[in-house]
Amino acid sequence: MHWRSVFLYIALCSISLTACDKEKEEQNSSSDSFSNEKYAIYMAFVYDSIPSASSKNITCSGIWSNAKYSAESPSIHKLSPGRDEGVEVFDICVTEDKNVYAAGCFGNAAVYWENDKEVELPEGRVAMGIGVDPKGIVYTCGFQKEGYDESAKMWIGTNPKVLKNGTRAQKLSFYNGRCYIAGYGNNEENEVEEARIWIDGQAYNKLSQDNDDKNKNGDYPALANDIASDGDNWWCVGQERNSGVGYLPKVWINRSNNNLKREGPASSLTCIKYENGTFYIGGNDGYHAMYWSATQKSSKENRINNCQEYDLSSGTTQAKVDDIDVLNGIVVCCGYERSAVGSNIPKLWINGSEYPLGEQLNNYSNVRPCAVAIVKR
Repeated sequence: MHWRSVFLYIALCSISLTACDKEKEEQNSSSDSFSNEKYAIYMAFVYDSIPSASSKNITCSGIWSNAKYSAESPSIHKLSPGRDEGVEVFDICVTEDKNVYAAGCFGNAAVYWENDKEVELPEGRVAMGIGVDPKGIVYTCGFQKEGYDESAKMWIGTNPKVLKNGTRAQKLSFYNGRCYIAGYGNNEENEVEEARIWIDGQAYNKLSQDNDDKNKNGDYPALANDIASDGDNWWCVGQERNSGVGYLPKVWINRSNNNLKREGPASSLTCIKYENGTFYIGGNDGYHAMYWSATQKSSKENRINNCQEYDLSSGTTQAKVDDIDVLNGIVVCCGYERSAVGSNIPKLWINGSEYPLGEQLNNYSNVRPCAVAIVKR
């Protein structure tokens, strides 16, 4: 199966999110106000090169960033300039000293970029998540593929490590010097995906599922897409297959699953970040691009509390948040809306409002934002 297929069937699932209160007010007044002079935003995106008459579209990648001053136009930096043979980016992180790191692949090799420098990761097919620890060491995660067999990997610098019982490692995050990784692995008995996490490279058993008691064979797949921690607890977002309603969006808190009720079509949870006691989750509810803010019930109760939802799109056409970041209460989301003819319209939202991306992206075909980061200037 092509490695894109997992993400395609997630987008086609029939679920919706109704467990949170709708929030029509502006962002919390305690949040800092965004300005180009105070904050820099970086957005990784992929796009299609213009094909010749005899070839198909080829994926290329770039980094968009807002200008230092509001009077300037946003800038675009191409990853691996001169290569149009299939450069794809999946994740981005930016350090306080404005070094930009991105994870992805070129051809059949996992790579990461440190600014303009391209680094190939041994024993890897794709790098999907990236972060930098407090000591400045680059961590990436992804997978190796040999034939039809896949194995989850992490790299510390360029040193590979197999993640036990893993098929793919999707995203990683750091908190208090610990590395948290979300992904999934196959049940060896029936080859069905099971949501898993790893902390500092050590494997947990699969995350709890609704079907655990009803179906001992675990015939329903579950995927973990992203993870964040407050140091004492970790939250992981993903989805689980259910025979009656398609896929159920999941928030796992310390391995305990929290369901969000079903109502409409094609919903998913894709990303999560943590700041100052609050977790921020991005995805979509039906055709609406959405994000949610929530806290934990208590240190002993692994349940969602104070959940608020923020609708970023009209719902007249398909839209989705693919990544989220937060700094000083400023919530930044990137994603897309579908046009009437089915192409992608790239979107960047700051505190619930759309931020203009400039005219330069109009020169690129079928732009699909995939990761975003915000830092102070």
